Amino acid sequence: MCDTIVAQPEATADGVMLLAKNADTEVNEAQQILSFPARDYGAGTALRVTHLTIPQARHTHEIILERSFWAWGGEIGCNEHGVAIGNEAAFSNQTEAKDGVIVLDLLRLGLERGATAREAVEIIGAHVVEYGQGGNVQMMGNYQFDGGLLIADRREAWIINCAGRHWAARRARSTEAISNRYQIGADWELSSLPSGGERADFRAMFADPVREYEAGANERESCAAGLLAARHGQITMHDMAAVLRDVGDESTYDVTADKRSVRVCMHAGPTPLRFWHATGAMITETRPDSVVVWMTGTSATDLSIFKPLFLGVPLPDAGLQPTGIDTEGTLWWRHERLHRRAMAHYREVKPEIRAEFDALERQFHAASISARTASPRVKAALVRWCWHAASLATERWIEKLSARSYGFSHTGYAAMWQRFNAEASLSL
Repeated sequence: MCDTIVAQPEATADGVMLLAKNADTEVNEAQQILSFPARDYGAGTALRVTHLTIPQARHTHEIILERSFWAWGGEIGCNEHGVAIGNEAAFSNQTEAKDGVIVLDLLRLGLERGATAREAVEIIGAHVVEYGQGGNVQMMGNYQFDGGLLIADRREAWIINCAGRHWAARRARSTEAISNRYQIGADWELSSLPSGGERADFRAMFADPVREYEAGANERESCAAGLLAARHGQITMHDMAAVLRDVGDESTYDVTADKRSVRVCMHAGPTPLRFWHATGAMITETRPDSVVVWMTGTSATDLSIFKPLFLGVPLPDAGLQPTGIDTEGTLWWRHERLHRRAMAHYREVKPEIRAEFDALERQFHAASISARTASPRVKAALVRWCWHAASLATERWIEKLSARSYGFSHTGYAAMWQRFNAEASLSL
């Protein structure tokens, strides 16, 4: 499950292209932030993606990628040309008898090989046709789904829907939100479907509305789209963050109430349809002269801090890369001590946490304005400072929350956390 949003230059306060996404995965599916430099390859070089081997491109672009620890591809990322992508699980009536490219692979392939949003669309579509979408897309078990992606560059944004070996794409509107459903009907501009005569309705042909309903896709997509539309012409990076953090009325929000995942800021809940939550998030600010990639590197977007990253600059020292088991010295698992304890007192502590974290984010963003076109040395210094300051704030809150009781009055919710904490060998 996921939600991706875009605000194109005509919709933003200062003409910047903004793309943002919550990466909603399994509860213990720790996310890794990685950077890969641009690279040239010899003819005939092979590439191993998540489930199969395909030909490598002769050249790949520099990328910043966040991925589930077990996968080759990613959930969110951006490349040196300002191409930013967020992907979505999408549910179709198509089946693939063998492993193919999964939506995580498609995102990374689009970033590594596409210098524009449209080029990334065409690359993704070509791989869908050639290899199909097949194979497990889940950390645990054997779960399969197809994909949709929202792709932006400096000038335009595209949506691509993929069903089996078929795909369709159109330009995104000035603001747009996509979730776990197909958005494209007969309004596609590019497709694997025949273009002669009356255009086929992609959604009508391939959508699985039952699984879309179970995922809460319509509710989340409509909510995010409405929040963006209300700010049209004034949208900032902070507005994008607010959309990703939306749970509705915070004063009455009950994390145990919903049977499906219908909130943009997804928190795991005590029913099987809700054993997913936001394990990472990204916002990209893309201008003609610069790209700033904002990532949390942690789960629970509304309990996390966006920190800056830059292409061409080393990643901050955030400790070891996490796996699905709690490991000392990893940023992602360290933050779980804040996240999971905060959920026991969510309505009480969240306003105070957000007040401190929002102030830090605004401080980081103000500092990024001059740094985004500065030297690599200045950018690297800003990255180190922001990530360190965020780490100190997180540690303060872990200490505060550790002084509180840890438990849940809702029996099913308590059992859920007991199970997931035990599976990760996480002691709280």
